[in-house]
Amino acid sequence: MDFSKFSDDNFDVKEWVNSALRIRDDRTPIDAHASNLVMKLQLFIQEVNNALEETSTQSVNNIPRVLREIENIRHDASLLKEQMNLVKEDIRVVEENTAQSMKMLMEIDTVKSRMQDASRALKEADNWTVLSSDVDKVFESGDVSAIAAKLEGMHKSLTVLQDVPDYAQRRRRLEGLKNRLEALLSPKIVAAFNNHSLDDTKEYVKIFTNIERLDQLQSYYIRCHKTKLQKTWNEVRVEDPNKSMLEWLSTFYDVILSTWHTEVTWCGQVFVEPGTVLCTLISQTLAHLDPSLSSCITEFIKNESNIIAKLIELRQVTLRFGHGLEKAVSLQQDKCSTHAANQLVDVVYSPYIPYLLDYPTLQQTFLVEQLQATRLQGDGFMETAGFMAESVEKIFHLAEQAVEYCTDLTDGYAVRGLCHVLEEFFGAYTGRMDECVSILRKECSLDVDPKVDATSNEGISEDWTMFQNAFRLIQICGDLLMKIENLDKRLLASILSTVQDSDSKVDDAIGEKTAAPQRPFQWYNYLQQERPIEYSTFNEFIQKLHSAGDSATVLSSVSDQFQALNERVHSFAFDIVFIQIKQQLGRTPKLEVWSAKSPESGAALSDELPAFSLSPLGYITHIGDYLLTLPQQLEPFITQENPALETAMKAGNLPFPDLQAAYEDEHHPGTFWLGSIARGTMHAYTESILKIHELTPYSTQQLLADIDYFCNVLEALEVTPSQTLTHINELLKATSDKFHEVAHELGVEDRITMAIAGIRSIH
Repeated sequence: MDFSKFSDDNFDVKEWVNSALRIRDDRTPIDAHASNLVMKLQLFIQEVNNALEETSTQSVNNIPRVLREIENIRHDASLLKEQMNLVKEDIRVVEENTAQSMKMLMEIDTVKSRMQDASRALKEADNWTVLSSDVDKVFESGDVSAIAAKLEGMHKSLTVLQDVPDYAQRRRRLEGLKNRLEALLSPKIVAAFNNHSLDDTKEYVKIFTNIERLDQLQSYYIRCHKTKLQKTWNEVRVEDPNKSMLEWLSTFYDVILSTWHTEVTWCGQVFVEPGTVLCTLISQTLAHLDPSLSSCITEFIKNESNIIAKLIELRQVTLRFGHGLEKAVSLQQDKCSTHAANQLVDVVYSPYIPYLLDYPTLQQTFLVEQLQATRLQGDGFMETAGFMAESVEKIFHLAEQAVEYCTDLTDGYAVRGLCHVLEEFFGAYTGRMDECVSILRKECSLDVDPKVDATSNEGISEDWTMFQNAFRLIQICGDLLMKIENLDKRLLASILSTVQDSDSKVDDAIGEKTAAPQRPFQWYNYLQQERPIEYSTFNEFIQKLHSAGDSATVLSSVSDQFQALNERVHSFAFDIVFIQIKQQLGRTPKLEVWSAKSPESGAALSDELPAFSLSPLGYITHIGDYLLTLPQQLEPFITQENPALETAMKAGNLPFPDLQAAYEDEHHPGTFWLGSIARGTMHAYTESILKIHELTPYSTQQLLADIDYFCNVLEALEVTPSQTLTHINELLKATSDKFHEVAHELGVEDRITMAIAGIRSIH
């Protein structure tokens, strides 16, 4: 039985009892097992009681002894305190008795120290004099070690003699002697560096360190190898005239990396910080190339049509070189100063900074040239529509290419400038597209009022080519709306990706002291370094996008421009369909039939002439046939899956909308178009009726027959006749004596009532 659970803080009686009862032999009854448990618990309780009693007895017996020991400790502490007070008093007495003596001893020690300093100064002055007098003879002997020893001794002596009046003069003499030694050793130093003579170089390092001129020795090393690299620079440029700058620059960079890996081991045996020395070597080499790398880049892109693409290719070569240097520098991190590494990064990337800062201008120039070379206007409607459709892919290819260029060339830091460039680019493109639509409208004579020939019986043309091409323009607008949405998402993702990369670099930089290796080439930010104000604006722009969340957009103005173009094209397509109806109805008020009193003779007819005996006139049957043909023309566009056309038609608006259907979430594009054209026709028809000068009883019945036919056409198109048309129909049916009563009951507008009354000569 496990009794340890009784000491648990979360002891549960029920759980323990159930657990104990479950642990039994199947042959043992539950009552017997329970009795056995009770007996064991009683025995355990008895043992616990005995243990408690024994422990309590021992504790009570030990209390007197503990009290005695506590009293002894208190007594000892009191004695110690008294002894400490006595010692403290003795110390105070000693201090009072010996204070004057100690002060005197300190003064004597100070005098002694000053005398020792004076003695040492005199010795060094004498040593300076001796060394100064012998140094010329030593120089004449040419013994470098002896000369170095003399100069080292003079340097130590001069350090002590800093307060003498002629210190400056002595220092100038010593510097002159150092220069003399350096000139004496310079040919040997250059030879040692060229031959990688380790023993000789170590000796020179020791000499220059002792005379505090190690920097000068490193400068000799740098100049020696810089000359070699500059010679290589000139050789690789002219070695093969057929090689482009991309090839020979990569070759030169490989030579530099090879020099690093060749020299780093040797430098590590000579210099304390070989990484610093080699960083300085490469920095000075790249900074003093003749011709400079900047001038070579200028020459390389001078005659290029796509300057940005060439700059990206060239910069990729430099980035690969930078990554190679970064790996090399990281291996020497503890032997390379941060200043030297950062200076190397600046020199490597500095030739590209003017182009990075000028990227928006370069991108805008390229896009403008490409847009100007894009043909939109053709010799006819069909050719123009074809050119406009082809331009969409090209324009968005250029825009997507610009996003890639921005990322590849500027690491995304010029994205604000890119957004402005794209807005202007798409604005210019939209302007040209809008201009094409205006030209097509003129070619189709949509904005010119046609001369009305009342005698003409010409029907409506069945040529639907222009209408089909107009729908191609609507599809182009849908394509533009879809593509600008995708481009906006891609550009936004590119921006946020740039920010994440930048944040990770900042986090790495913050952890630089604890994490290795350093990443100076990865952390390089040209915008923050060259234009900190623009970089702050860039960060504000990013924060605004973050705060916008899922609703963030960067090219909303372009979307608005495309939407406006879509509206214009919708209006254009509607006018192409409606122009013939408009022309047909324009002749209607001047038809001679309205003044006729009978079909043939001039005899008067009764007002009760039945309408069914009259057939609709040609003008209205032409319109009816035209409207009934329209669904067949719309069917190829609305039955096939065409996301671009659907997008444009959902976003576009047509004249004469159905106000009741405007509140519905979705409507069929075909129904939308048919309804708009039918309502436009109704409006034009009612206005045409109101312009009729007079109606005879016969012509009134004829007009009613025309209206009835038109209403049947509307019913076939599932369009409800307008209230105005219904009111006109009722007023035409009304007798002269009940005309005003009918108008009042229907609530007809006064304008319509007066017009119909005048036409029918009802007073």
